[in-house]
Amino acid sequence: MPLSPAPRGGSSVTLPARVNAARYSMWAAAPLALFTFLASSPSATNVSVRVILIALALISPLVLVWVGLRITADAGPAPGATGREALRAGWDWTDMAAFLPLAAGAVLVTASVLVGLTQALDRSLQVSARTAVESFAGQAASYAAALAALVVLVVMRRGLRIRDLGWCLPRALGRLGWLPWLAVGVVGAGVALEIADWLGSFATQVLPNSPNTQCTAVRDEYGGYVAVAIPLVCLIAPLSEETIFRGFLYGWLRRRLPVIPAVLVSSALFSAAHLVVVLALPLFAVGVILALLYEYSHSLIPGAIVHGLFNLVGILAILGATAVC
Repeated sequence: MPLSPAPRGGSSVTLPARVNAARYSMWAAAPLALFTFLASSPSATNVSVRVILIALALISPLVLVWVGLRITADAGPAPGATGREALRAGWDWTDMAAFLPLAAGAVLVTASVLVGLTQALDRSLQVSARTAVESFAGQAASYAAALAALVVLVVMRRGLRIRDLGWCLPRALGRLGWLPWLAVGVVGAGVALEIADWLGSFATQVLPNSPNTQCTAVRDEYGGYVAVAIPLVCLIAPLSEETIFRGFLYGWLRRRLPVIPAVLVSSALFSAAHLVVVLALPLFAVGVILALLYEYSHSLIPGAIVHGLFNLVGILAILGATAVC
């Protein structure tokens, strides 16, 4: 049945079924998130990480149940709003809190399906090729789960559109319209590569004993199968991460903070999410460039170009054995 919330102002509004669907999705994901974090904890080599995973396992179901319970109040219209705008509101901190556990719950479903299908179909492949294909399936499933969580929170819960997350044409620059942003994206990728290379060398000197686990993991998973890695690293990952870190996270921060603090916080979280200490500074700098591109272009497209080209150069260097891990 549709929900009829007590509005924040104006007359009562009956909300569509998508809001109920968002609520039930959160409740269904609660036990899945619990199991996902608990199942991940034994494989953690660091005691602190293991404790964090167990804590997330205990907290995540409570967060999802609580956010699901308050959907009715959150979905009420803003004072004076009418029509479609009465059903639309920007996402808030409760959406941010629900994102990680909701995505974790979705990972269990998507990974089970995709990896299971892959394992059933790739038995005739060599071991190295099978590892590459299954790595692709598992990582693609994780990104799909994260995007599914955004659909639940932003589209179903809030009634917003994909363009509200930044997937629209960049703002016009003179007579050429938005086309110059394509060139900005290409140039930005070159700038990002130079800065990241310099900061990476600096970090390696400061932290000589800190391994680049991302580099070694990519080589172990994909070996010489560049054609398998490129679609994930250069298309799926950039599109997904720009949606999450710039569209969703930075978009929320920017409504509450000035440009510089919002850029710094989102870039720090983007860097931390990669879980590689020696890459923290380079990825932070890249995050700053991507956030600024989104800020001034009003679109995720220029940043996605930078991100995709940046990853392309990186994956070719790693799998081509020119990078030192």
